[in-house]
Amino acid sequence: MFISLWLIIILSLIVLFYILPIILCLVLIKKRNYKKLSKRQKYAGFWFRLIAGLIDILILTIITLILNKIFGFFFIFIDFFIGWLYFVLFQSSSSQATLGMRAVSIKIHDEQLCRLGFWRLTGRYMSTWVSAIILFIGFFMIGFHPRKQGLHDLISRTVHTKN
Repeated sequence: MFISLWLIIILSLIVLFYILPIILCLVLIKKRNYKKLSKRQKYAGFWFRLIAGLIDILILTIITLILNKIFGFFFIFIDFFIGWLYFVLFQSSSSQATLGMRAVSIKIHDEQLCRLGFWRLTGRYMSTWVSAIILFIGFFMIGFHPRKQGLHDLISRTVHTKN
């Protein structure tokens, strides 16, 4: 009984965090052609995005350590929500970038180079788990894709520009 309960919980989490975001993004996001970049814009490549991600991870780690000292073990359960809100709220703001992205002059856009909404960015955030499943191949795709998109960017139809 105990093992079957854990199996149900694990399968539910897999569906919630891996399968549902992909399905929702693929079904709900209207397919449009990608707009061409202006002469002064270019797609943000793998190394710039990696540096931005490392800065964001450093910031989130510092926030996590501080809040963990204040709230103790209970904080581990809300750590996921802090990361989700950090990425989604910063990227849906008028700057269209997290603090790490701002440091390297990167912005995130939809395929028409417009600002993204909260729910689309939530789907993108959840889809980043898919990019990490098999040896982070979904992230390494950024280095080889013509628009410098990872698997999670293709699913959510987003692009990053270097300004």
